[in-house]
Amino acid sequence: MSVKSLVLFEDIICGTTDDDGSGLLRVCTSSVTKRDMNPAPNTYLSDCEPVQPGSLSAIPAGSYFFVQSYLPPDEVPFTESGKPASALYTAAEELWLEFVWQEKEPDGNSVYVRMLTHEGEYTDKATGQKKSAGLVFQLFRRINVNQN
Repeated sequence: MSVKSLVLFEDIICGTTDDDGSGLLRVCTSSVTKRDMNPAPNTYLSDCEPVQPGSLSAIPAGSYFFVQSYLPPDEVPFTESGKPASALYTAAEELWLEFVWQEKEPDGNSVYVRMLTHEGEYTDKATGQKKSAGLVFQLFRRINVNQN
């Protein structure tokens, strides 16, 4: 995974259970700190907010570290209890390591997990059926631009 620097000039509004084209959003937290020499995976990404059916949530405008990858079609991003898939833990770890390598501070402990449910869809040319190549996901972690 390749972590990128990204500036959002306006909020990205997403659904929590219904994808209107902007994806689905889960807001999670990270409790890992610079003092953690060997953090557990759940410190990179934990305590995801409960999903409120039919509601909207947003990734606020600002400066972020950002990573994107995908899950195979048979893998869900979160269990029913809210536990993230292992690929999400890996992506959250990559985001944290970018903060360490760049000597930047995160702005808060929120990690925004955006799932683009329609990005991996394609039409099978032989059968005409819509199929999925997997779920595209993105993680955003805000950068503190006011650090010393």
